[in-house]
This record gives sequence, C-alpha cells and structure tokens, in this order.
Amino acid sequence: MWNISKFLFSIVVLIGLNYQVSQAQILNADRLGSKVDSSNTFRGVFDFGMSMKKQTDLIISFNTKLDLSYWFKRNVLMLVGKFNLFRTGSDNLINGGYGHLRLRILHDHWIHPEVFAQYQQDGVRGMETRILAGANTRYKVVEYDKGHVHLGFGAMYEYERWNYTGVPSTITIIDDTPIGNHYIKLNLYASYLQNIGKVMDIQTIMYVQSRPDSQIIYPRISGNIALGFKITKHIRISMRYSMFYDAAPPVPVPNLNFSMINKISFIW
Repeated sequence: MWNISKFLFSIVVLIGLNYQVSQAQILNADRLGSKVDSSNTFRGVFDFGMSMKKQTDLIISFNTKLDLSYWFKRNVLMLVGKFNLFRTGSDNLINGGYGHLRLRILHDHWIHPEVFAQYQQDGVRGMETRILAGANTRYKVVEYDKGHVHLGFGAMYEYERWNYTGVPSTITIIDDTPIGNHYIKLNLYASYLQNIGKVMDIQTIMYVQSRPDSQIIYPRISGNIALGFKITKHIRISMRYSMFYDAAPPVPVPNLNFSMINKISFIW
C-alpha cells in the first residue's frame, strides 16, 4: 500500500534547467524497476500539470505522468505513462508521450523472463503512432548492496506510422504520403547502478534495437546516464543525460537527439 504519511510530510521542490530536444523512441524501462519494493504490494504516483501564459503569443504547457507497480508473489507488473505538450502560438515545440506495460516473472531470480507492450507518439518529429510488444530474458549478472549489473536480450514486434512534419525545411519531399512499417526487431540492453558511499549514485543504461536481416547494421541506440549527489540531509542535486541515435530513420529526420536535465531538490 502507499505510504500516506511519507506522502503528506515529504515536500520536494524542483528547481533547474530542463532542455529536451525530442522524445526518444527507446524507453528506459529498466530504470523503472529500481522503484519496485517487494515490501509494498502496490505503489503509484500520478502527476498532472498545466499552465497558460499570454505575451506576444499564447504559450500553453500540459504534462501528465503515471507510474504504477504491483507486486504479486514473485512477480511484478509495472505501468508507466507520460505525455507532454508545449505550444507557443500555432507551433508545437513538444508534443508526444507513451504508455508502457511490463511484467517481470520470478523477479527475484537471477535469470527471469519479462514481457512488455508499448504505445508511443511524437508529433513534433512526425511519429504518429508506434506500437510494440515483445519479450526478453533478463539476467542479474551481479547484485550487491550498493549496485548491480543487469543484461537483457529478446525480440519484439513493432509497427510505426510516420508523416513528414519533422523533416527539415531544407529537404524537399516529393511524396508526402505517411509511411507505415511492420518489423520484427532484436532488443538488447545493459544497465549498471552504483551507490558510492551515502552521498553519490550513478546509473547508466544502453539499449540497442535492430532488425535481424541486412538492416542489422543500422540499429537504434539509446544511452542514459544519471548522477545524484546528496549535499546535505535535505538537499540533493541530480543530473541526467539521454542520447538517442537512429542510423536509418523511416523519414529524413535528424539521426541524433538528446536531452539534458539538471535539478536541485529540497527535502524535509
């Protein structure tokens, strides 16, 4: 059950810089697993925010976030979702989100299966729809009190539909009919977590997805590194950098995208 007392008496103020170019197409789902706590049968967080401001143009910001986990026997079910919209005038600077469902079976075993399904869209880049479903074998290579190394390997089915709204204006498009692709892809990831003393933690993860045919040399690669520093009992600083590279995007959008987030938290 949710710990209501901690929710009522913990206040976190976030101040910082959030620079995001686009939503990566590979979701860092393994990071979500670090939130799972087998002593709680059910945990959940839901965030909702909206703002509107009128200067020269009308600026609208809208965001939601859902993070649920349910532990039953030796299994864990996770459901996460996120949607962001940032609009100024008639232009969407950010417009996208995802919903991701993942089941890990015999989660406490050193090797266990996981199945997942996901829906995603990124209107600014032109990705109207992305639907996928698949399964992995997940390996706990090393686990100790202050860290772990995990590996995962599997396959998935993916459907994508793209239009050309995210293509740079310098590129001429002759036929702007949206493109729909159906593929089977291999999925490989590795994650590393390390707590250094009581004041610092680092987490890295890398995903590689590619078709098991002649296109295997054109993968999608996603990398993420997060650093956290406990300055005092009530102050924490964290930094996160994410990178996404698609060697052969379905439409001629930029291959490389990244995001940087820095924040300071006051906790009491």
